[in-house]
Amino acid sequence: MICPRCAKEIPDTETLCPFCMQEIDRNFEFNNFREDGFVQIRAKDSANVSENQNYKPKYFDISEYNIFVIAVIFVLAVSVFTVFSLRFVQKRNAVEQKIPKYISTQAPTEAPTEKPTEIPNSIKKQEIKNLYGSWKLSTDEEEKYNAVPYYTFVEGGYLQENYGTIIVKGSFKDISDKDEAGVYLSIDSGIKGAYDFEVKGNNKDGYYLTLVNRTSGNTYVFKKTDAQMKKLGTISGYRTDRKLLGSWLTKDKKKGYKFSKNGRMERKSVNTYTYGVYTVDTKGEVIIKYMKEEISTVNLNYKVSPDGKKLTINNVTYYKTSKKAAKKKSR
Repeated sequence: MICPRCAKEIPDTETLCPFCMQEIDRNFEFNNFREDGFVQIRAKDSANVSENQNYKPKYFDISEYNIFVIAVIFVLAVSVFTVFSLRFVQKRNAVEQKIPKYISTQAPTEAPTEKPTEIPNSIKKQEIKNLYGSWKLSTDEEEKYNAVPYYTFVEGGYLQENYGTIIVKGSFKDISDKDEAGVYLSIDSGIKGAYDFEVKGNNKDGYYLTLVNRTSGNTYVFKKTDAQMKKLGTISGYRTDRKLLGSWLTKDKKKGYKFSKNGRMERKSVNTYTYGVYTVDTKGEVIIKYMKEEISTVNLNYKVSPDGKKLTINNVTYYKTSKKAAKKKSR
């Protein structure tokens, strides 16, 4: 196409001459030059308009561009409004959390330890009678499904350990001299042996017992407390054998069992007494559940003689005791 002002060729798609800035009317053709240098202008034949029907502009038309800009602005505005609305709702509905004054905001780096030397002491003299009562290790914590040992000193030299559903019986002896207070513990337990001892404390803060092994030098700190004894519930689906019921002892009377019709069981082994629950199965086994540090279960083969006087458990023979003998034994 030829510009009517400067007569330079320009693209047919242009509406403004890039050389002389003349507006171009698409309804006219500028192809014929006159002798005086001007261009002959004639209207386009409507029949030739079809040649530009496939024309597509390279850029947005001004109206389309405006719509696009408005749409972008609208989306941004909605996004900003949504964010601020959510923050406002969260702030309004948030529950104010206050830290009580008695709670420390800084966690301790290690567990607190009990130091009996730091409490006021009302014990003026170290005597064997200071040991009377029940004690447990000061660091032990007992829960529902685990147990800790308790040691009870009784006047007359009797010592007993309660551990879960087990009782161990022993004795203690005063071995103090003019320089050190000492005690010898005779019991089937880990604390057996000779110790230096010291008791400190008072009625308000409690009492603490320190034992120092005279051989190994190992030190144990106990806190005075009431001894605890665990009790287990009857085994689910409990069954018994009438021939098994009653008390049974070996010939030397050092070991034995007692099976009750309520599902309870007692076992004696020298100075150790185990209290638990039991049931029997169809395989000729008695299933016993007891607790020391935690709950344990054992399956034992058993057989009762035809006359009902002998019980064999894991190849050990026990003899049935009379009710009178059982009552005398319990006394």
